[in-house]
Amino acid sequence: MPDTQKTDVPNTEKIITRLIEQEMRTSYLDYSMSVIVGRALPDVRDGLKPVHRRVLFSMYEMGLAYNKPTKKSARIVGDAMGKYHPHGDSAIYDTMVRMAQDFSLRYPLVSGQGNFGSVDGDNAAAMRYCVTKDTLVATEKGLIPMGEIAQQENINLSILSKDQKINRASKWFDSGEHPTLKLITNKGYTIQGSNNHPLLTLTTAETGKPIFSWKLLENIKAGDIVVLDRSDSLFPNKMLPLAAYHPTQRTNRTTIRTIPNHLTEDLAFIMGALIAEGTITQNKIEFCNSDPEFIQQFEERWRATFKDSTLHKFARKPTSYGKKPYWILECHCLFTIDFLKNIGITPVKSREKTLPFSILQSPKNVAATFIKSYFEGDGSISSAKKMVELSCCSVSSNLLEVLQTLLLRFGIDTFRRYDKHRFIYKLYIRGARNVLKFYSQIGFAAPIKNKKLEHVLLTYQKDNSLTDYVPFISDFIRQFTGSSGFSARHNFDRYGSMERNYLQVCQEVKQATQQDHTGLFEYLLTYNYLFEPVVSIEPAGIVRVYSIKVESNCHSFIANGFINHNTEARLAKFAEELLQDIDKETVNFVPNYDASLKEPSVLPSKAPNLLLNGSSGIAVGMATSIPPHNMHEVCDGVIAMLNKPDIDVIGLMQTIKAPDFPTGAIIMGTSGLLEAYKTGKGKITVRAKTHLEEGKTRQHIVIDEIPYMVNKATMIENIAELVNDKKIQGIADVRDESDRDGMRVVIDLKQGANSDVILNQLFAHTRMQETFSINMLALVGNQPRVLPLRDIINEFIVYRKDVVRKRTQYDLTQAEDKAHLLEGLIVALDHIDAIVKLIKESKSADEAKKGLMADYSLSEKQAQAILDMTLRRLTSLEQTKIRGEHQDLVRLIKDLKDILANAQKIIGIIKAELLELKEKYGDERRTQIVQTELAEMDDEELIRKEDVVITITHAGYVKRLPMDTYKQQRRGGKGIIAAETKEDDFIQHLFVANTHNYLMCFTNKGRVHWIKVYQLPEAGRYAKGTAIVNILQLQEGEQVSAFIPIEKFDASHYLFMVTKLGTVKKTSLEEFSNPRKGGIIALTLDEGDELKSVMLTDGKSHIIIATEKGMAIRFEETKVRSMGRSATGVIGIKLRKDAVVGATIADEKQTILTVTEKGYGKRTAVNDYRITGRGGVGVINIKITDKNGKVVGLQSITDTDEIMLISHSGTLIRIPASGINVIGRNTQGVRVMKLDDKDTVISVATIAPEND
Repeated sequence: MPDTQKTDVPNTEKIITRLIEQEMRTSYLDYSMSVIVGRALPDVRDGLKPVHRRVLFSMYEMGLAYNKPTKKSARIVGDAMGKYHPHGDSAIYDTMVRMAQDFSLRYPLVSGQGNFGSVDGDNAAAMRYCVTKDTLVATEKGLIPMGEIAQQENINLSILSKDQKINRASKWFDSGEHPTLKLITNKGYTIQGSNNHPLLTLTTAETGKPIFSWKLLENIKAGDIVVLDRSDSLFPNKMLPLAAYHPTQRTNRTTIRTIPNHLTEDLAFIMGALIAEGTITQNKIEFCNSDPEFIQQFEERWRATFKDSTLHKFARKPTSYGKKPYWILECHCLFTIDFLKNIGITPVKSREKTLPFSILQSPKNVAATFIKSYFEGDGSISSAKKMVELSCCSVSSNLLEVLQTLLLRFGIDTFRRYDKHRFIYKLYIRGARNVLKFYSQIGFAAPIKNKKLEHVLLTYQKDNSLTDYVPFISDFIRQFTGSSGFSARHNFDRYGSMERNYLQVCQEVKQATQQDHTGLFEYLLTYNYLFEPVVSIEPAGIVRVYSIKVESNCHSFIANGFINHNTEARLAKFAEELLQDIDKETVNFVPNYDASLKEPSVLPSKAPNLLLNGSSGIAVGMATSIPPHNMHEVCDGVIAMLNKPDIDVIGLMQTIKAPDFPTGAIIMGTSGLLEAYKTGKGKITVRAKTHLEEGKTRQHIVIDEIPYMVNKATMIENIAELVNDKKIQGIADVRDESDRDGMRVVIDLKQGANSDVILNQLFAHTRMQETFSINMLALVGNQPRVLPLRDIINEFIVYRKDVVRKRTQYDLTQAEDKAHLLEGLIVALDHIDAIVKLIKESKSADEAKKGLMADYSLSEKQAQAILDMTLRRLTSLEQTKIRGEHQDLVRLIKDLKDILANAQKIIGIIKAELLELKEKYGDERRTQIVQTELAEMDDEELIRKEDVVITITHAGYVKRLPMDTYKQQRRGGKGIIAAETKEDDFIQHLFVANTHNYLMCFTNKGRVHWIKVYQLPEAGRYAKGTAIVNILQLQEGEQVSAFIPIEKFDASHYLFMVTKLGTVKKTSLEEFSNPRKGGIIALTLDEGDELKSVMLTDGKSHIIIATEKGMAIRFEETKVRSMGRSATGVIGIKLRKDAVVGATIADEKQTILTVTEKGYGKRTAVNDYRITGRGGVGVINIKITDKNGKVVGLQSITDTDEIMLISHSGTLIRIPASGINVIGRNTQGVRVMKLDDKDTVISVATIAPEND
């Protein structure tokens, strides 16, 4: 067979056949253990997860002790990631941030400088900022390019920070070359920096409220809103000295001219004119313009500045038709030309022009004169009816980019665009506020342009800027105020209208929600930030980047108008207790991820950190939640076990009383705690610490401390939402008065409000009360174990004994080695003359060493030490020191050996270390313990039993009113308005119920929901109430079809239900005595069926059911047996392609009202409906014809009732029941409502009487 036909036989020697289930099981278990051991769970010995340990060890290696200067967080993160933890910088940074938060750790392990987050949930600042060298930083010396701030690391420079604060920059860093991103905003503002360079952005909280957020460049996307500072803070206050820029002579023949010593307004004017309309070469300056006034000003300022530099003037005729005559001014003084080049007027092509650096470093008035002159040359004014615009143009992109940043320092924001038709860049100043600032701070050089600008401003009163506004704030506010209030009719997101309207807007919101947003608006008005949408952010290549260290808590600085940020850190003093003795072979070191370095598998941890700081984490199939504890108590507990190894958990709880959370609060009861300490698992209830303050007219609940890991800001928003939704009533206002001295959240109560009830509701419905689940899961020998309190302490003691033993052994080895060397030196000192002679006679050091070893029985190390000994050690003083040091070492060696030989001495050392920890770090308990168990308390226990009035409208709005208020209104005899309803709505149900009664709400899908009457929102007579769908947890497409108020769920009453397809069901009211959240199924419906009517009966009533084709049946309720809740029911009426429209209880004192879709109706006496058996087809209720249409409704009414009819088009008619004739069954009725041709009646309802 040819070779081409040969087939390679696969090598099957290494192929293993396995079931896929087995392989997946093994792989998943391997993965699980990897997560458990390598990431998610702490080690019982040092209480740390691997990432915490690696960060602390990296900081230790970097020398970041608590008493040393901090280093940039990015450097710490980079070191930890590069050496030990290659899993992304954000995870490492988040870990470091948490270890620095005093509200997360009871005893922080990192000392942070800068924004490390807050108990309000604010994010920590990003770790590093690095921007390109041309980024302009706002400093006391003006706008300085980042790359030119300094040539060395240490600096002392005032810089502008967020919120117009002025801080000191102390370090300047060349951060090397990194990949960069360039961001461009809608108006053309740009910044370029490293991927992890953070900028301040505006976003929204969950509530929709605008909030600031720090974002890395790599996380910013198009559409995000960045924040720019446009204040005029921190301009230089002195004219720029120019002596350093005075030129030297080109040759001996170059004439030295008079040169200014400072950059004056005259010189700035000249520079602006030359940048706009001038050219400069090596040997000539030329300025050209057609405006005689501009030419004249240039000449006058030139003569004032360069007194002996001749300026030649030439008149020129127009160059073409339509052009103006013009003038050329020239100077050929080489000394003056060189000076102008030195201060930034460089001889380059127009496309390469830039704004002179010297102007950027000048006071505001000097910079304004430069801009005035530049705009005179390259600027223009244009206006229309609703728009005014100033503009300037240049072929140099960089020139306008820098000018745009400079104008922002005057509070003027501009648009920068490229004109692709003329191939030039243009800068536009738009909007009344910006033009007015230009006019008042800068202006034009020519009076005629200023006059034109004045006229435009006088006729342009309203600022209609579409781009300069505060995003998100309108939507946030208007969600509370509706569509008809002041906020809906007035603009308040533009700064001008905001200043006029914000007080009324805030007042309207406060009335609706009890939330005060005045502070938000006043902050925005004070700092006047520019909020810019990002239009692009693109890779910009690998570029050298720079940063500075700002000595402030915020660490922010302003560059190119953008607000930038970072943090720094070092080890906290307590962290060193975990790392102490790590260099004494106390712990095992293992290879790092790539085996290039060694890292500790655990820290020596003098302190029982697992109990002190706790831990939380989620692994695969398991989670740990260990609460923090108090230093005094934990140390005493460990000492108690050292003294009594068999101590039980009750004995330990004499010292370790309970967790001690960083945020304080109150632990309610200790039974769950005892279970947790016994078994390692349990639950405790933690409640906010509050106190009551008495005001002049009302009480105030003040929150002093909140449960651990609760976000204060979110908690306050939740309280406000509950108040706004009427779920908690009696609260007038909620505000946060917390400051650096502590937490203080004030809840203002309404007059007469029951503070106990409200506080109980706050504990029940907000995170002011939390259940903390304890699951003390940790690694013991790299295996996860749930550990009771005794086991955690015992494991720590065993570990510390091992560490102390290893440390002692290390110290002993070091002491013996040193004593051995000293013994050799003492031998040398005792025979110094002979030894000196031996060394002198030896031919080499090696021969001398061998001689010493042979003649004096010395070891090689001793002999080498003698050879290395300097002559000064032969003095008598040095000899005494050597002998004394040896004696001390002998005693130390004896002591160390005693320790190793005596286990009780090791225990004594551990006790002493624990007592030292107590002395250094012990503090008072923060979390209070209340021994009494927290009883389950229902709100009902704190609510007085009283009758109230319930109203429910046809559209489903419900409310309750106090009974006494209602009665007071009734006494006048004219009746009252029970509710202010919409035109297309009306009150359908009005009844009196007790606050402790239930309101049963049945839906078309056969479900029933319970709600206590006191849980219904209380509202005034003129309020429409709250939509019932906002109170109940309804499913999609579910509607409430019946309401039944219930005082008692007894066995003597029944609920009688009727469905659209004719099914009926009777169930004892007692069956519904166990209310459930979210509702239950009251009736199992067939597909296509729905619940039409529910009636509360005594079990002996007569039931009438009507259908849309005019049939009705009357039968005795006793013919339907009582069924369970899950039953489907039985046939009530047999339908022939028909459907039930309603049902009612037959009362012979009332009449039966039937209404059809074409507006016809009639009343019929109950006795006209003969009693039949259940399940029949019934009798004719009303004659159905083309004239009157199908039946749409059935009601049992009296002569005094009023009837409301509603049509498909929304028309309502209200008629007295007595106005409808009582006629027989087999009739088609009379017209009760006139309708348009295509309109039909869709519903009929009895109106609840309001003046009874």
